[in-house]
Amino acid sequence: MTPAPADDVVAALRSSPLLAELPDPVVAELAAGGRTVDVPAGAVLMAEGEPSDAMVVVLDGELEVTRAGGGERVLLNVCTRGDLLGELGVLQGLPRSATVRARTAVRVRQIGADALDRLLAHPRTARALLQAVTRRLAREEALLRQRERMAALGSLAAGLLHEVNNPAAAVTRGAARLRGLLPPDPRTAPLRALVAPPAADPLDRADAATALVAVLRRTAPQLDRSAADQLAGLGVDPAALEKVLGGLPAGERVGTVRAFLRDAEVAAILDELAAGAEHLSRIVSGVRPLAYSADQGLTDVDLHAGLEQALVLVRHKIPPGVEVVRELDPEARFVRGRPADLALVWVNLLDNAVAAVGERGTITLRTRPAGDRVEVDVDDTGPPPSPEVLERAFDAFFTTKPVGEGTGLGLATALAVVAQQHGGELTLGAADGVTRARVLLPRRG
Repeated sequence: MTPAPADDVVAALRSSPLLAELPDPVVAELAAGGRTVDVPAGAVLMAEGEPSDAMVVVLDGELEVTRAGGGERVLLNVCTRGDLLGELGVLQGLPRSATVRARTAVRVRQIGADALDRLLAHPRTARALLQAVTRRLAREEALLRQRERMAALGSLAAGLLHEVNNPAAAVTRGAARLRGLLPPDPRTAPLRALVAPPAADPLDRADAATALVAVLRRTAPQLDRSAADQLAGLGVDPAALEKVLGGLPAGERVGTVRAFLRDAEVAAILDELAAGAEHLSRIVSGVRPLAYSADQGLTDVDLHAGLEQALVLVRHKIPPGVEVVRELDPEARFVRGRPADLALVWVNLLDNAVAAVGERGTITLRTRPAGDRVEVDVDDTGPPPSPEVLERAFDAFFTTKPVGEGTGLGLATALAVVAQQHGGELTLGAADGVTRARVLLPRRG
């Protein structure tokens, strides 16, 4: 315990919205009647379940308020100069409902529980106290409910992933077996050698199809325009086709072209099946860290793989006019952390970037070493957020999205994961036409 200048204590009390309306004599009495306590960084000021014997006003530094929920600690609030804590327990006469820990070195002013009666004797202060307590209870209960819902959804998703992954693997195996059971017709080997990337321009491809129609009329008149369109889609050159068909007996040309087109269509279908199954597998891989969030153990986390998995999950939201740029430094690939929680961070940050950038723009994912930490940036070129939005971005339930599009918990949850569970930092800023969410994570847990 250290003495604190009276003026400093009075100024801190006055900066609290709950005490701003109190008469000067009452504020002076509160300042004189308490005691100032220095709390080192990382130390616990209040522990969940202990008696509520005093309230505190923050003079300097930052405190984080957490509560046990869902097998882990949930970050409820971050308190700074002027914030009042502990009044809820004193008001209810119940043990502390949350744990308060110093994020930085902190100085607080403790005020005895007997001061509550003097506070409640002033109508405006009593009303402000009631409103603050009501808002705090609603926010904390909603955060805990949200966490419980996420845990329940994770368990459900884990079962669904198993059910989705099995048929995806079956499709992959089936496509591979069909490819082996349906080998190309030997007669089509000369035509298969003509396959090339088709013209990218639709007009060029139409011109090629017209030229192929002329070739078929001269060499295999039984074939129609649809055959020419298929050949153009396979990049077959008209002059080369005419040379190959000219070397075949007239009676075999139609059958050979039809067999070639059938083989090409079968191969395209098999490729499409394999690509679809592979995409399903990528989705399963992207969702798996979120679904199996019960495994909260520290392990080596591949940041680059996590960012790619998050991109898979939000890809359906990315408009064609938005470019995704990767600037990933191999020296900043691994950290020690909790994969499930970090996966949730990347999904939230990317989802916000996609919503902000609109129909056209650029989203940049960047990693680089920063001493004993790793820096991860998610940039977007959308309209920069206003100072008011930046100030409230990490508040629980604050959102700029329309009703029904988001819960307002994305950045609040991401901050809790980064700062509390990993000892890192999460900031949001805008400059030079770029909005940047920056995450700093220690390389070791």
